[in-house]
Amino acid sequence: MAESARDRVLDALVSITAERGLDQVSIREVAAEAGVSVGTVQYYCRSKDQMLETAFRHILTRITDRAAATSRSGSVAQALRRALHEFLPLDDLRRRECRVYLAFAARAAVTPGLAEVQHELLGEMRRRCAEVFAAAQESGEVVTDFDPKDAAAVTTALVDGMLLHMLTDPTGLRGTTAVRLLDDHLGRYLDLGAGRATR
Repeated sequence: MAESARDRVLDALVSITAERGLDQVSIREVAAEAGVSVGTVQYYCRSKDQMLETAFRHILTRITDRAAATSRSGSVAQALRRALHEFLPLDDLRRRECRVYLAFAARAAVTPGLAEVQHELLGEMRRRCAEVFAAAQESGEVVTDFDPKDAAAVTTALVDGMLLHMLTDPTGLRGTTAVRLLDDHLGRYLDLGAGRATR
């Protein structure tokens, strides 16, 4: 029962942020959206700052878990490509999650608790990306010599920037263009092979 109530609180946080923005998030609004008492929300989140940090971690965990669960079939390069697509707003679910992520990321610039969560996320993303680049080197799936950590830093920054542009200027950077540009970027390092044709 407690787990179910917590899930409803987290879903309400995400829903309010995605549809109305962070400024509309309050303990009272979350309670109403979740169909629980104010006391229930306060049980899981003692303050608005803690509530926002909890929601930020929740949405980031959903995105990164889905990326980690993408198919490992095919080459290492193809697996990386599929995982990176989970961080881009390429369908309604990812678009909703990315709107929430972007709202929190902007607030992280002035909120230490959220900044720490953002630091953890980007650090983990760069680390995992570097591991995949290194694995591609070991398996001979590269087209040039490069430092995996540097390639991972550039790749994560590119994906983060694409996410921003796709949400704030959707006609300026459409999903098909973003996928093509990401392929062009990855192709500077890796042999994408047949994976280039699949989303």
